[in-house]
Amino acid sequence: MKYFQPTILSSSHRPEPQPNETLIMQQGHVGLYEGKNKLDHYQDGICYLTSHRLIYVDSTSPLENSIEMSLAFIKDIETYGGFLRSSPKIIINIDPTIVPKEEDQISGPVWACSICSFLNKGASELCELCGVKNALASEPSPALQNVTDSSTCTVCTFVNHPSMIQCEICGADLPREIVPTATTSSSSIVSNSDVNHTQIRLSFRKGGQPTFLTKLKAAVAEKQWEKKAPAPEPTTPTKRGVGITAIEDRIQKSTLEVTETMTDAFQDLDRLMAKATEMVKLAESISSKISKETSNDDSELSTLRTQLLNLGIASPVTRGSAGSIYHQELSRELAEFLTKFFQKEDDMKSLTDVYCLFNRARGVALISPEDLYKASQQFEVLKLPFRLRKFSSGLLVIQSLDMNDNRAASRILRHVKEQGSLSALQLAEIEKLALVVASEQLIVTERMGFICRDEGPSGLTFYENLFLIS
Repeated sequence: MKYFQPTILSSSHRPEPQPNETLIMQQGHVGLYEGKNKLDHYQDGICYLTSHRLIYVDSTSPLENSIEMSLAFIKDIETYGGFLRSSPKIIINIDPTIVPKEEDQISGPVWACSICSFLNKGASELCELCGVKNALASEPSPALQNVTDSSTCTVCTFVNHPSMIQCEICGADLPREIVPTATTSSSSIVSNSDVNHTQIRLSFRKGGQPTFLTKLKAAVAEKQWEKKAPAPEPTTPTKRGVGITAIEDRIQKSTLEVTETMTDAFQDLDRLMAKATEMVKLAESISSKISKETSNDDSELSTLRTQLLNLGIASPVTRGSAGSIYHQELSRELAEFLTKFFQKEDDMKSLTDVYCLFNRARGVALISPEDLYKASQQFEVLKLPFRLRKFSSGLLVIQSLDMNDNRAASRILRHVKEQGSLSALQLAEIEKLALVVASEQLIVTERMGFICRDEGPSGLTFYENLFLIS
């Protein structure tokens, strides 16, 4: 397990991509071996292959048993075809000279909290979820303790430098047999274990080994992790003026730079792909500025959210890359998309609207209505924060996990009290819902007894049910 480290997952239990990283394929029902020994709790999961990493996400406990390994650690790759009850395997030989030391991995960018098992980013000593201090960071390494003890003079107890042979204060000889070196006991243990445990095996229980092997070899040969992102163009320092005129000049210059960026990005497809990262950063900076301004209307945030959705999905899930777990991975991708699309925690959208928006974000990798329906049915099985619901009229909607009839009814009753009366069209405008969804919510609220209807020449209107008050 020393070649792996915990990985960060999104809300839909999919790996969070690193900068300039692309998803190549994923394969379900994969088990991990270290050498010839099975790794407990890592025998049934989804193996993701990206341009930078090999990621294992456990099917039963994804938050606790999900790990990753850099493709840079791979020395060479072998294959085992399987025999009788033995599954086909990919044998990965690790180069121990490239693997970082354990203390380097502990101080790495990801560490799991011992209390809540939350995966924290950065070198923060406190858990971002529960606030508990990192136990690994607080414990001093045994190597440092040994160095301190071996450098202590037995005569005057002065702590000398580890390289000293005699005490710097009293001149007494330091016991050489106690002085540890960087390659004594620890190196001998590591060298013996490295000889026997420099292999990682991927066991494919339900097929997919040949395709995964081909793409893994191609990813290792390409070495995408060594290619650095293009450095930003250096800006020449300019003299900053003062006064209102200088402020207007800076605003005009910033607007001109944004306009030039937009113009360059949309000239042709190749330049659009090259400018994609810059465009996303620009959109995020605009989003943060608008969010800080309290005077801005919600319509501006809604418009910006729509533009961000138009940027699309970078690596859409396809049948060729997902194989037998296509609908499961499509469900996870749909959950990530809906997390950005839903404007509030208790939102609800019709399946037809979601189909149109999701296909637009996927670009040319379109899906059928049947695939979307099957992916939506996987929400509850995969424990994702969304649910597929069918109303009595046959209308299919996707709603967040926090959405229920009681919350919808109380919200509609509040609108009825504020407006005096409420129609489906008015509710659709207030809640930003589709007209059919607004009608269904009004009917459900009526069945619960909170409101009553009035059918007149102007249409169907709902009022507060005063019989409940009396």
